[in-house]
Amino acid sequence: MQPPPRKVRVTQELKHTHAEQMSRLHIKHQTECDLLEDLRSFSQKRAAVERDYAQALQKLANQYLKREWPDTPTEEQEDHRNMYCVWRAYLEGTVQVTQSRISTCDNYKVQVADPAKTARLQKEQQLRKGSRSESDGRSDKMGFET
Repeated sequence: MQPPPRKVRVTQELKHTHAEQMSRLHIKHQTECDLLEDLRSFSQKRAAVERDYAQALQKLANQYLKREWPDTPTEEQEDHRNMYCVWRAYLEGTVQVTQSRISTCDNYKVQVADPAKTARLQKEQQLRKGSRSESDGRSDKMGFET
């Protein structure tokens, strides 16, 4: 007849499994936090690049809009078959598009970067809270002293 299995072994296995699961959970949370930080950083850098591009394009279009062309009709006489009028409309459209791009860049911060930062901070806080409660409660639940 064999002696009954020891409780220590089962308890040690449970403790080991629990520690392994907590380690995996910590890695998952850290990876998600890193992803959120990358998303925020990318969005901010992309917004800066877009803003620089839009401002440069706007400056270029405005330079060409300032030019005076010979025999350019006044706005009342605007004829869309006239090459100069088409060119002016194209430049004005470019300026409008660049203004739209600039406002989109401002929205990146509000709609992507700030929420990503908030989500990352919440995940980090959740991880810390889980780690603290796990380390505080583990010794009580399993009957061990730390």
